Amino acid sequence: MPTSLPPDASTGALLLGTLTISLLHALIPSHWLSFALVGKARKWSVGRTLRLTLWAGTGHIAVTLILGLIVAIAGKSLWHLDKIPERAEHIVTSSFLILLGLWFIRQQRKGVGCAHDHHHDYSHTEVSENTNPPLAVERVEGVRQERLASATTMGALFLGMTLSPCLDLLSVFIAASRSSWTTIAGVSLTMAVVTLSSMLTLVLLAHKGLERVRFGWLERNEGYAVGGALVGLGILLFFL
Repeated sequence: MPTSLPPDASTGALLLGTLTISLLHALIPSHWLSFALVGKARKWSVGRTLRLTLWAGTGHIAVTLILGLIVAIAGKSLWHLDKIPERAEHIVTSSFLILLGLWFIRQQRKGVGCAHDHHHDYSHTEVSENTNPPLAVERVEGVRQERLASATTMGALFLGMTLSPCLDLLSVFIAASRSSWTTIAGVSLTMAVVTLSSMLTLVLLAHKGLERVRFGWLERNEGYAVGGALVGLGILLFFL
């Protein structure tokens, strides 16, 4: 029994599914709006805001990839069992994606949302521009406090993103575990490039005055969007 799939239509479907789910996640305001708001409130330059977004996004992706690789290794160990027919592998993988997608849709209908939460309380994240220290406080103390506040804010944003991996993408790594390591590398690269480029683009647009680009429908219906993408990917893989 072959232990991996050749680079065929299944690989294309996996990459398409990864691209779709990564883009959906990146468009959700929790991935970029907090960076734009804090950058504007603290009057950071575009470069500084984008650098923070890049570092936080990199941490976010790194944790997701680590979990994804663990899932892929576990999946490959399972598929290596000779007692599992190849067609059964195909059915199990497709069924898992479809059931997981339906679960996300059900969670959305219940008002729970997706399996992860990047929510930020913008009322606490935004920094008022009128928080200057009293005139009696020396200027050097004000500068020190401002630097400390900026560092604290940057650390909070970085940890918030890094410790909130996209768990939905782990389902794609489960499906990819039937394929070669080259395909898994392609899935990882696609996720990283799409997520980072989308986050940086949206932060840049918001910083330049397009704060109204909020993708409100997607924020309210993330479960439907991600669930539908997973169901579609499962059906596509089933027939390939």
